[in-house]
Amino acid sequence: MPDKLWYLRRLNLFEGMKEEEVEAVSRELRMRTCQPGAPFLVRERDRVYLLKSGRMRLYQLTADGHEITTALIDPGQLFGLSSLMGGKDWATHAEPLEEAVVCEASANDFVGMLARHPLLMTKVVIVMARQMFRMEQTIEGLASRPISSRLAGYLLSRLDEGERLDGGVLLAPMTHDELASIIDSSRESVSRTVGRWRGQGIVRTKGRRIVVLAPDRLRREAEAHT
Repeated sequence: MPDKLWYLRRLNLFEGMKEEEVEAVSRELRMRTCQPGAPFLVRERDRVYLLKSGRMRLYQLTADGHEITTALIDPGQLFGLSSLMGGKDWATHAEPLEEAVVCEASANDFVGMLARHPLLMTKVVIVMARQMFRMEQTIEGLASRPISSRLAGYLLSRLDEGERLDGGVLLAPMTHDELASIIDSSRESVSRTVGRWRGQGIVRTKGRRIVVLAPDRLRREAEAHT
C-alpha cells in the first residue's frame, strides 16, 4: 500500500510546496483505510480530515432521522474544518462510497501545520470559504427552490474544482442517486433534468460525469426561481 507521502505528493492541496514541507506534513498525519458503506462518524470535535483516495459522503440527520447529504468529498478535499472554529462536527456523519484512505490530525496540530506552511494555509482558507458557501446554498435551496434550480446551483458550485476541457468543464464523478441525495430529490427527477439540459446543449455526459458546456445558461436555470 502506498505511504502517506506518496498520496500527499499527488494532491493539488500540496501543489507548490517544497518536498521537505510535504514530508513534514506527512509525519504529522495519521492515515487509515475505510471500507465502503461502513459508518464513519466524525465524533471528535477537534479532528480535521483529508481524503487521499476514494470518495466520501457527508450528511446530517434531521430530528426525524432523515438524511440530508451536505457534500460529496473527492480526493484532496478536507472535511471537519469547522473544528478549527469550534464548530459542531460531532453532528456530522460521513460514509465512504468506495474504499477510501483518510488522514487525520487534531485541530491544534492542524493549526500548527498551517502556521508553519503559509501556502497551505492560504489554500485551506479558500477551501473553507467554498465549503461554507456551498453549505448555505444547499440549505437555502432545499427550502424553496425547484429541482432544476437546486441542481443547477449545485453543479455551478463544483465548476472551480472541475477539469477544463475544450468547450466545457468536466465535473467530478457523481451518480444521479448521489446528486438526488444532495438536492433532496429523486434519481428519476435528476435524470430527467440532466436529459433535458443535454438536449438543450447545456451539458453533456461522459460516463457518470457531467460536462458543463454552457455555464451562463446553467446559471439562468439556477436563478430562475430565486
